[in-house]
Amino acid sequence: MPQKEMRVIPKPAGDAVVLEPEAGKLALEGQGDTTYRCGACKTRLMDNVSHMDVFHGEHFDAVKCPKCGKYNAVPDEDHHHHH
Repeated sequence: MPQKEMRVIPKPAGDAVVLEPEAGKLALEGQGDTTYRCGACKTRLMDNVSHMDVFHGEHFDAVKCPKCGKYNAVPDEDHHHHH
């Protein structure tokens, strides 16, 4: 089960879609096998997600970590561009 660190980013613009889970909750949970963790404090933000969950489900720009308050984006290398 891959665990990936997310990329800490500056606070997104006001119109960005930011998932803000409550403390102890996950921003996204699915049927996949990948866990994404906060790049700053390693708190799990998304658990058991698949590529489809992250990239083809509800669109979001960032996830705010409920523990440390930092904003995280999915690592660039995980964006697979289909032409």
